[in-house]
Amino acid sequence: MSDAAHSGFAEIGPHTRRGGWKASALRAALVSLVLLGALLGWSRLQPHGAALHGFPLQPERAPAFNGFTDTQGRAFGWRQQRGRVVLVFFGYTHCPDVCPLTLAALAQSLQRLGALRQRVRVVFVTLDPARDTAPVLRAYLNGFLPDAIGLRGTLAAVTAASQQWGVTWRRVDTGAGQYWIDHTAAVTLVSPDGRLLARYGYGQLTNPAWLASDLRHILQP
Repeated sequence: MSDAAHSGFAEIGPHTRRGGWKASALRAALVSLVLLGALLGWSRLQPHGAALHGFPLQPERAPAFNGFTDTQGRAFGWRQQRGRVVLVFFGYTHCPDVCPLTLAALAQSLQRLGALRQRVRVVFVTLDPARDTAPVLRAYLNGFLPDAIGLRGTLAAVTAASQQWGVTWRRVDTGAGQYWIDHTAAVTLVSPDGRLLARYGYGQLTNPAWLASDLRHILQP
C-alpha cells in the first residue's frame, strides 16, 4: 500500500484504460465515503466552530518552490502571496480524471466567495514538465481557473518539492513513448501568513460549500 493510501488520499491513474469514466467515478465515490467517515469522527473532537473540513496539518511554513517558474517564466515566492489563502495541488494536464475533477471542484467552491474570491489563489504544480510546457499549462488552467498559478520545474525540482509536500507519484510507461502518472490526489491549504493549515482529499471537495465555508472562516476570523 502506498503512502497516499495510508494517509487517506487516493492515488489515481488512467482509469480510461481500466473501465473508463464510470470506473473513475465509482472509485472516487468509494474514496469519498471513507474520507467522509474519517472527517466526521475527527470533527467531533474539535472545539465548536473551530474545525475545518480538511485534515489538519502542523502549522509549519509552507515549503518553498525552489527551481520552479510560473507560466510567464517568473519565480514563485510566498512573500508575493502574503494576505491570500493558497490552495496547492500537484497534477498534470494529461490526467484523465482526478486533476480535472479537482480543478472543477475548486472553481465551484471559489465561485461562492463573492468579493473574498480575490484573496484566494490556486497553485497547480505539474508532475509532468516534459509535456506540460508553459503554453500547455496555461491553456489547461485557463479552462478552469484563469487566475491559477501554474508552476513547472526540472524533474529534480519536482521530485524534491513533491517529497516536501507529502505527494507521492510515479511514472508508468505504457509503450511507444506513452505514459501516465499515478499521484497523490490532495489539495493543501496554506494560510495568509504562509503556513500549512489543512489537506483535502477529493471526497472533501465534492461539496463546494465545505471548502467555501473554510475559506470564509480563515479570511473573516
